[in-house]
Amino acid sequence: MSHAAARTRGFTLIELMIVIAVVAIMAAAVIPAVNSVTGANARAAAGELAGALRWLFDTAALRHETCRMALDLDRGTWWPECTTGEGRGPVLSRKGTVAEEDEALADRFPDERDPEARRLLAGARFGEFRDRLAKRQRLPGSAAFTEVWTQHQREPLSRGMAYVYFFPQGQAEAARIPVADGSYAYTVILQPLTGRARVVSGKAEVPR
Repeated sequence: MSHAAARTRGFTLIELMIVIAVVAIMAAAVIPAVNSVTGANARAAAGELAGALRWLFDTAALRHETCRMALDLDRGTWWPECTTGEGRGPVLSRKGTVAEEDEALADRFPDERDPEARRLLAGARFGEFRDRLAKRQRLPGSAAFTEVWTQHQREPLSRGMAYVYFFPQGQAEAARIPVADGSYAYTVILQPLTGRARVVSGKAEVPR
């Protein structure tokens, strides 16, 4: 049998490697599209965020610090922050009374309805909390945050920064954090007293 005849009956090793490489590239391109169509990206991201919120609830209590989960709605990223140990309490000016300070803080933090929480925000200095269990994360694929609501906000946010606060007494803010990918959406619901974070299908109703 001639070499020419042998070549016509099968692939060479080089040709086979090229075919495998092409198939791998096509699969890599198809998987994100499939995840977007099925909502897998949003579901996985919501589950990961729920776990991080539960972890931060425990961390704030163990460290006796105020912590928060920072959500960058425009960039689709999130990360934990805790107080740095400086300026944790409210500081009144020498000339100002409590009433005057409360009025000033109301102008400074218009979305915060609780005066005590406004004083806490004014006095706290937050720094990114670096830990291998809760690193800065980015939502996968085309998944995005939509209409995030936390207890101190008047209305849900779709742009800018949103924060979910955790307190050293073993409490947290109630929060609703929807993660959407195309027509699919999953919402992380945070319970304020227990720190339990669960994922539900769709966009959960915001408490009024």
